[in-house]
Amino acid sequence: MKITNFLISLTVLAVLTSCGANNKKSIDSDRTENVAPVKQGSPEQVNLDLGVGYLKRGRDGDLDIAIEKFKKAIAYNPKYALAHSMIANVFDQKGLFNDAERHYKLSIKYNNNNPDIFNNYANFLCQRGHYEKAINYYMKIVNNPQYQLAAYAYENAGICSYKAKNSTQAEKYFRKSVSIESKQSNSLYYLMLITKENKEYMKARAFLQRLEGLYRPSPELLLAGYQIEKGLGNKREARQYLTNLQKNFPESELNKQIE
Repeated sequence: MKITNFLISLTVLAVLTSCGANNKKSIDSDRTENVAPVKQGSPEQVNLDLGVGYLKRGRDGDLDIAIEKFKKAIAYNPKYALAHSMIANVFDQKGLFNDAERHYKLSIKYNNNNPDIFNNYANFLCQRGHYEKAINYYMKIVNNPQYQLAAYAYENAGICSYKAKNSTQAEKYFRKSVSIESKQSNSLYYLMLITKENKEYMKARAFLQRLEGLYRPSPELLLAGYQIEKGLGNKREARQYLTNLQKNFPESELNKQIE
């Protein structure tokens, strides 16, 4: 399977994503204020749920309908942090980054320590290239008792560090992620990449073997296996990986990376 199939996509109210972009525009510091919790069955909560439903359905035009539902939720309650976070995420998907940033900031301002809201904003920051601030938010939520996905938060921090070209810090976060959840595939993949890049081929092989235990062979894993075994001087094993790559995935662009 392709690597993009097991590199986890970060979505609203779940973890996220992949990071990396080149917009370095300054983002101001955040200020929070306590607000009253939203009541179940309130108009703002009903409209939020409707918007989420359209996002999950994912048909043509559903993003725009979801935006309208989130706008209604905010109209009923301008301090509804989750609605601001949700509409910001949709604006982000549509490439409306200024609108997304404005609503993300409002989601943080009115957030009552909801870790998902912090996580969504951290994803946005990392996507826009504000790596350090994003990582600070990921670290803020891993110790939140409401957050049950600490392995993903560490993983996201690792991806953000890797995008910032800080492999040492990234490796630390990825190892923390797999110490919490041993089958954390993104973390295992990046640990394999980092150790391979550092020419620590025995370690890289160990991470590759763990990935091979989770997934069927993919072009990415077969290429990595070839490179690792070649680095270890194991010509026979390297040739086996190469043969499998060329036989099973002859159209893959990764064949061009063979040296």
